[in-house]
Amino acid sequence: MDLDERTLTSVAAYDDHARAYQESLRLRRPVADVRRFAAHARRGDLVLDAGCGPANDLRLLRDAGVHPVGVDLSLGALREARMLLPRHPLVRAPLGKLPFRPRSFGGLWLSGSFNHLPRDAWAATFAALLEHLDRGPVYFSCPRGDRDLAAFSDPVLGEIFVSAEDEAGVEKMLVAHGVKDLSVELRPDPILDRRRPLVVAHGTFSR
Repeated sequence: MDLDERTLTSVAAYDDHARAYQESLRLRRPVADVRRFAAHARRGDLVLDAGCGPANDLRLLRDAGVHPVGVDLSLGALREARMLLPRHPLVRAPLGKLPFRPRSFGGLWLSGSFNHLPRDAWAATFAALLEHLDRGPVYFSCPRGDRDLAAFSDPVLGEIFVSAEDEAGVEKMLVAHGVKDLSVELRPDPILDRRRPLVVAHGTFSR
């Protein structure tokens, strides 16, 4: 796979600390965002949780009544996901090269999914993911800032590399790729609280 070495270093950190990472998110789950997302999905549609990690959000999506498929590159995270959801569809693949047919999904959930990609890969990766989306809700979140795979000492994962974007940059990318009804806001990070705000976006996509 043609991935930045810093991205692979971060993936390895999730492999090594997947259980601790899952535990760190157990009581910090985006329940309101999931409900808002699910309200705009059509009954019976598959939705894509790209970068699902150890499946904390994936289980919320399932419980909200949609049918999510989880994708991640970290084998350790997917092992934890499999223990949490033993019969759920999970796929190990890079986000830009997913093994799905075009227009297979009715929603796209991207919770921190681009955090460990170089910024110059964000737009192309988002475009590739949208090829698998027919229509439906889009959720996107990332740290706020201007980092481009900058070294970061995470309290759970250890030394990783993180990219970040501000509200205007997130809005520009999503609008440029056809996301409508867009709202973008700042939130406290679920692990670091107000020390590292997140940019959170909701919108819809149709062809």
